[in-house]
Amino acid sequence: MKQKIIIDTDPGVDDAIAIMYALTCDQLEISLISSAGGNSPIENITQNALHLMDLFNKDIPVVQGSAKPLKREPIYAPAAQGKMGLGDYTYDRTQIKHKLVDGEACDVIYKKLKENNGNTSIVSIGPMTNIAKMLLKYPDSKNFIKEVIFESGTKEKICDKPYKSFNTGYDPEASEVVFKSGVPLVMIPMELGHFAYLDKQDIKRFKECNETGKIFGKMFKGYHDYHVGNLGAAVHDACAIYYLTHPEFVKQEKAFIEVKYYKTETENYGYIDIDFNKTPNATVCMDLDINMFKYDIFKALQTYK
Repeated sequence: MKQKIIIDTDPGVDDAIAIMYALTCDQLEISLISSAGGNSPIENITQNALHLMDLFNKDIPVVQGSAKPLKREPIYAPAAQGKMGLGDYTYDRTQIKHKLVDGEACDVIYKKLKENNGNTSIVSIGPMTNIAKMLLKYPDSKNFIKEVIFESGTKEKICDKPYKSFNTGYDPEASEVVFKSGVPLVMIPMELGHFAYLDKQDIKRFKECNETGKIFGKMFKGYHDYHVGNLGAAVHDACAIYYLTHPEFVKQEKAFIEVKYYKTETENYGYIDIDFNKTPNATVCMDLDINMFKYDIFKALQTYK
């Protein structure tokens, strides 16, 4: 029986890799893709999601999500993901064929969850705004969520202060709503993406694989992860899908996670605090088999002629 998933995403170069991989996994059934404002304004993000369906020739419903965080003004990530969200890759937006599903993401996600009757995991590889809005509007929605697998957070510190990872930092109040809802949580911290990055030889191999690989090569050229730097391209979000398809290759630990806030006269941001000594409310993925991860990512890419 296939695992039904909803991918809530803000594509995003590493989001595009995650989606590419998920589409090839026989054990997954993607019920819906919802766009979440984050890496770029919601209009760009949604167009990117629609274009990816055209690019990969898949007929999966796409719905547009929230344009801004619950309580904050949006702060995008053009330095990391490129002006339009997909690095140095561009496309003709007038030629997009895939059509949006009518409605607001929080409503459409809720409807899809109820249709699937509790057998749906939400893969959150963007800010959690859409999920939080749904939980606030439809409190019973948590009863239809098998688990929320999300990419964000880190144990790292920079200059002795908590590191502001992007997805939670963009909308910490939304993450707080999700964490406090009681839904089962699986955390894919940034460290996992820093282990699971594609080095320069991997990127060269990507570009030589096929036309789809060449497109990803253009994305990678304009993609800049602060921690990986010139070593290659971190593919954080693909780790969330990999947890679903190959949990045996992912080291997991139980921990208590919560959103905390770092406030000074000049800064006010949210971050995820991880405590392995408290009663756990989440599974935290600590490491993965990098050789198997790369093998499966390239195997997925090779399915695109």
